[in-house]
Amino acid sequence: MGFDLMHPWWLLLLLPAAYAMVWWYRGERRLLGTRKKAVAVLRSLMFLLLIFAVAGLTLQAPVDKQEVVFVVDESKSIFSQKQAVAFVQEAIRVKRPDDTFAILGTGERPAVEYPLSVEAPGALELGGVLNKNFTDLAAGLRLAQGLIDTGYQPRVVLLSDGEQNLGDAVREAGYLKERGIQVDVSYLKREVGAEVLVKNASVPATLYQGENFTLTAVVESTVATQATLQVFEDNRPIAKSELQVQKGESRLSIPLQATDSGFHRYRVEVLPAQDTEPVNNTSYAYGDVLGKSPALIVEGKPGDAKWLTEALRAGKFPYRSVTAATMPKTVEDLRRYSVVVLANVSGVEIPESVQRQIESAVRDFGVGLMMTGGDDSFGLGGYFDTPVEKALPVYMDLRNQQEIPSLGLILVIDRSGSMGTEKMELAKEAARRSTGMLKAQDTLGVLAFDTTNWWVVEPTKVTDPKALQDKISGIAASGGTSIYPAVEEAFYKLENLQTKRKHIILLTDGQSPEGDYDGLTARMKEKGITMSTVAVGQDADTALLESLAEKAKGRFYSAVDSQSVPMIFSKETALAGKTYIEDNPFTPGIGVSKELAPLFAKGLPQINAHIAVTEKETADVVLANPKGEPVLARWQYGLGRAAAWTSDAKGVWSNQWAAWSGSSAFWNQLMTWLLPQYQTDAFDMRAGITGGKGELSIRLQEPLAQGAVLKARVVSGDAVQEEVPLLLKAPGEYVGQFNADRPGTYLMSVVEEQSGNVLKAASSGIAVAYSPEYDLPKSGQETLAAIAQAGGGRVLNDPAVVFAGDLPPKWSARDLSYLLLLLAACLWPLDVALRRVSISTARLAAWQAARQKGKAERNERSREQQKAQSTSMQGLKRKAEGAAERRTGGLAPPPVTTKQPTAGTTTATPAPPPKQEESSTVSKLLDKKRKK
Repeated sequence: MGFDLMHPWWLLLLLPAAYAMVWWYRGERRLLGTRKKAVAVLRSLMFLLLIFAVAGLTLQAPVDKQEVVFVVDESKSIFSQKQAVAFVQEAIRVKRPDDTFAILGTGERPAVEYPLSVEAPGALELGGVLNKNFTDLAAGLRLAQGLIDTGYQPRVVLLSDGEQNLGDAVREAGYLKERGIQVDVSYLKREVGAEVLVKNASVPATLYQGENFTLTAVVESTVATQATLQVFEDNRPIAKSELQVQKGESRLSIPLQATDSGFHRYRVEVLPAQDTEPVNNTSYAYGDVLGKSPALIVEGKPGDAKWLTEALRAGKFPYRSVTAATMPKTVEDLRRYSVVVLANVSGVEIPESVQRQIESAVRDFGVGLMMTGGDDSFGLGGYFDTPVEKALPVYMDLRNQQEIPSLGLILVIDRSGSMGTEKMELAKEAARRSTGMLKAQDTLGVLAFDTTNWWVVEPTKVTDPKALQDKISGIAASGGTSIYPAVEEAFYKLENLQTKRKHIILLTDGQSPEGDYDGLTARMKEKGITMSTVAVGQDADTALLESLAEKAKGRFYSAVDSQSVPMIFSKETALAGKTYIEDNPFTPGIGVSKELAPLFAKGLPQINAHIAVTEKETADVVLANPKGEPVLARWQYGLGRAAAWTSDAKGVWSNQWAAWSGSSAFWNQLMTWLLPQYQTDAFDMRAGITGGKGELSIRLQEPLAQGAVLKARVVSGDAVQEEVPLLLKAPGEYVGQFNADRPGTYLMSVVEEQSGNVLKAASSGIAVAYSPEYDLPKSGQETLAAIAQAGGGRVLNDPAVVFAGDLPPKWSARDLSYLLLLLAACLWPLDVALRRVSISTARLAAWQAARQKGKAERNERSREQQKAQSTSMQGLKRKAEGAAERRTGGLAPPPVTTKQPTAGTTTATPAPPPKQEESSTVSKLLDKKRKK
């Protein structure tokens, strides 16, 4: 127990305070004697209280309670938490009742498993860490520090194998020691059996078609064993061999040849005879083979790009034809192609996740994109408000046309409990997209149903799409499924609407066969109402929904992948509401043509039909119909270029163009324009991964152009883009870092940009094949020992010593400043009273004499009153006795005999007077006196 000062320099104020008091005491003339001394004492005390309050006087008391925060490594390298749980439970079992503890788990990020408590949990369970692919012990120590209560003696116990791959736990433990927190460690044993892994693989970043090169792989093993080595180029096997893997680290060299141009991924796999964990048997490398990369033509149906493929074959432009089901699904696979052509492919067949990959390939890596027309393309294909629409130079809806038939559309959406959160959200997104496609002249109704119906949006004009979309967002899933009443109510609402076209879209994932569906669809047909149906998932009654769509002259969709639902709705809205197919033959007008101008000089053939779209603001319209709607539009999108040909590439709507002598040249010129027009191998790029961070190194082959800047970005496997800040490391050499904290693919692009124009570009890639948690253990015990040394702790083997009470002494400080200020405030009124209130000695003596005199007079009056009252009582008593004698005739009452218990004789004693009557008589006399 003791006192301390937080700001002792403020005690210097005692000197001027003492001087002020002496100066006041000597000069004070109004106060004299005791009053002056009392005021001096009060003021001196107030000065002391105020100065000690400002100086931060604190009361120091010893702390004897302990607080322990357990930080448990929960990364994948710790295959079981049994050892850690047993250690913590044993430590908690022997703690004192008032000691507290908390348990944290750490992986990539820490999480609180059990908050601070004095009560031991019944059954200890760990596993609250989200990402276990990395180990950041430093983050766990930081969070532990934040939980420490200053009223306890603190200790942090770290339980880990010591194999950290993020952060610096040694340095963090030093920070905790500086703050008075001891860090102890306990080693969690990691058993490693026969294990073979591929540490990394590499190929030259730039290759030339036909070039021989070497793929290098590093293999590490804990045993000597036989293994099979396989190498794949873009999932195509290109090499296989048997080898003897030696214990330790081995470097393998595999000779290969670059046959196909484009961006390629090489996968190295080792299949050992003895192994424990197969996850780490694979590694990846990336190489860019320079040459003329092929075009990827995705056809909706075979032959939808017949005219285009014939022209490319004639022009010796390499291409590959696929369907939506077999097309590449990732950016790294799309990067192998120079141009992607979507030839009459419905957006319903291309999941939105794949569309994001296509957009990223165009924007971030310069892949060209073109869409050709047909009854499943553009707006009719459901591409409204999709990633592909963002990349194309046209909008999918008609924004300039005024003469469009009005549409009455009612969306009947199943909101039963089986829809769940994900399907319900996609259904709401679908309804919102349909709303966005409608115009003010259209009417929209949204009816949600389970066992009952609920009008989310009563049929109303679409004058405020945003307000309607907000209402749609409020739909929640619950209840059962009853389809027929909902469809019937939608029919009744729709039959009286004054619109040119009337359409119902029914979406459900359940079954409800009860109802007169045949009669209802017959009435729809009679009223000119059509209905399309969407079956979501595999539990929907597809037979019923397909039959309803057929009888109601609509279309049936089976959305096994619920992500396609929004595109189905936008496609249906386009088909139901507007004449998207312009089928009046015309000769296109020539707009901005540039390099295509020579082909158009001798005139253009006629086009029979095309899909109506709206050009975007910065797009170039090369060809247009008489209304000004684009037939061929193009623009620059990020690093890539995109074009929209709104007629078909099959030769049905444009059969005269297919027979045109300039047909082949037209397509080849257009495809050439879609290729990147800048140097694509201008930089020497290198990439690596260290501790969850990607490191990008760029070396310029020649100085940057005047006013040009260097920009870099990284795209992860899920098409998430990240800008990479570049720092100048040396003349002509730049470095940057990016997040690479999850297994997957990371593609990098670097561009030299001048005034918005791309002059040069280069790209590369790197893959995190598996988490570093699957690496072989290195120096975990040494790391833990260093953490304990830096944190002022020790390596613990016995959990019983965790709460042993051997921590350095700690004192808790209680700030007394507010108490001192309160006391000073209480003394101030006394000082005022002593100075303002003055009482002389003579007046005080006179007041005391007068007080004594008054007291004596009051005592004398009291004695006289008592004497008078006694005399009066005696007179009344005599009167009462006389009255009693008169009633008895003057005779005394007879004696009363009592028996003496000792002698056995009786003696006569006079009887007592009748007290009750006497007191009654006295009372009456007193009453008479009071009345007088």
